[in-house]
Amino acid sequence: MSAYKKVMKQIQASEEFKSKMQEEMMEYGKKEKRAYMKNTKLVVGSLVACAVIAVVALTNINNGVALDLTERIVVDHLGPAASAVVNIDGVITEVGEDGLSFTLDNGMQVVVTDNTELGIDGPTAAPKEEQLFEPTFRVGNLIGGFTEDTSTDPVTAAVIYTNWNFEDPIG
Repeated sequence: MSAYKKVMKQIQASEEFKSKMQEEMMEYGKKEKRAYMKNTKLVVGSLVACAVIAVVALTNINNGVALDLTERIVVDHLGPAASAVVNIDGVITEVGEDGLSFTLDNGMQVVVTDNTELGIDGPTAAPKEEQLFEPTFRVGNLIGGFTEDTSTDPVTAAVIYTNWNFEDPIG
């Protein structure tokens, strides 16, 4: 303020002008101080809020108890439950006279026995009437299945999951 007073003494101005200028300078100083305090309060308030959130989060982390999500689990009984191993895969190109042996487009010869499981079973399997499985093996049907020994010729199917003709289904 002393610099202000020196300048004001050098200027030939009225007393009214001098007092108004001095009041404005005092208000400007107060406004600057208020803005600084407002910013300081905002920063301190933000830090306190973050600290409170951190403390609440840290105190609520499981507390040594296993998290129970059973209420959120939704079971779709029509959805697939697991992947099945498939090593018999192809389209039937030839069916034997017995109707239980066939050759696939990849050259694999397959025999279906009384021990061969047909279709997909299990707790999440679709009902048999909704599965892609025809009652007979015929040329053009897509086959998906599993055998325990792929080195034999013909292979004996342990399971035939799919027996379906998408172009000409039996309906």
